[in-house]
Amino acid sequence: MALFERKRFVWNEPWFFQQRIRTSRSWLNLVLILGAAAAVVGLVFFFAAPAGQPKNWFEIIGMSIGFAAAIWWVIDGVETRRQAVLLDDSIVVGGDMGKYSQPTTYKLSEIPGFAIVLPEESKWPEPALFFHYDGEEQAIGIDSKAGLTRVAQAIHDSGKPVRLDGWEPDQDQEFKKAFQWKSESPDSSSRATIEELPEGTPGLMNFGGMVKAIFHQCWAVGLWLLLTGYLGYYGYQNWNNLGVVRFGLLIMTSIGGLYVAGTYTDRIATAAASFDLMDMALDQIRKRSGVRIDLDSEDLVPIEILEPDQMAKTIQVLHEMGFLQVDRATREVLFEGKKQRWTIPADAIKSLELEEVQTGTPGQSAMGALNYFVMITFMEDEEKVFAIRHAQRDYGEFNDVKRAAGAIEVYEAIEEILA
Repeated sequence: MALFERKRFVWNEPWFFQQRIRTSRSWLNLVLILGAAAAVVGLVFFFAAPAGQPKNWFEIIGMSIGFAAAIWWVIDGVETRRQAVLLDDSIVVGGDMGKYSQPTTYKLSEIPGFAIVLPEESKWPEPALFFHYDGEEQAIGIDSKAGLTRVAQAIHDSGKPVRLDGWEPDQDQEFKKAFQWKSESPDSSSRATIEELPEGTPGLMNFGGMVKAIFHQCWAVGLWLLLTGYLGYYGYQNWNNLGVVRFGLLIMTSIGGLYVAGTYTDRIATAAASFDLMDMALDQIRKRSGVRIDLDSEDLVPIEILEPDQMAKTIQVLHEMGFLQVDRATREVLFEGKKQRWTIPADAIKSLELEEVQTGTPGQSAMGALNYFVMITFMEDEEKVFAIRHAQRDYGEFNDVKRAAGAIEVYEAIEEILA
């Protein structure tokens, strides 16, 4: 596989999928091999102990189990969670154990068709992509986060037939059609007003709010760094008395701490920092004059505004950021931002639609994500087109579903005043 070969879709197997569909006979053979390896290592350490000294059973048992675990990882652990990459001409499936991983390549030209089978049909614990290759049945598990319909659509787009109960090609377009509005009177004389805020207007940030947000964002990782530093110092001070088992525990504690800190930061700390930034921005706006939005209203929506050419970029440049609110009485969209203040009458809006944009490789690739924007076209001095994205980060995993829900909230808020 070429280093920069174009990827159509990437998804992960559920954890231990290959192990969970393994036959009892295969499991018995694996257990016998690992048991024999553990017994050999245990005997070596048992008889290697100096004569006349008590046996260190903790070390003997620990090394036996550790060696068996290492053997299992090399011959089977790389299959605990494989990644599947759909290319233009093949599907490449493999683990992530470096040189110990042996990716398997399935040429699309040699596969007549695919089926995405559900657990009730296959009796497997998770959905899977099923096909025949070289006369043998093959199954690649599909993580629920990848989305069965998205996998099916990607395979269909590669030119191969695929079956998934209840799915038809291109049915995802129905989502876009449901969030689409176009004015029946595009020649309206109504115009939007975009004001540049005068020099000296308080910005959206202040020192205290930034410090608070940075603390919420970084404290867990900082605590992990302190813990790792202490463990390193402890290991240095007791190097001659550590032993293999305690040394392993130090390493595993550090790695486990990093995982916990990273997960907390991603799912909790980032959201907490986001709320801090929103509160800080609202406090700053209260210091301004001429503000039309109601800063205490529950229908205030934090948003980011982008130029259309920025939507598909991995690193995006924002045009503006701030708060959007719809005034139902006057039928106007109001916006108070970092540098600008907008007033958009409903009659000045020519179209509104929700746009799904893929950045990076589709699927579960590290840099891939589905972003959702509300595309608004309106008349100012000339026709303007902007992409609006919901800017509030919520607690928990920030996935495609939450990004779509944020865009729908923005769309429905504006749609409410459209004729």
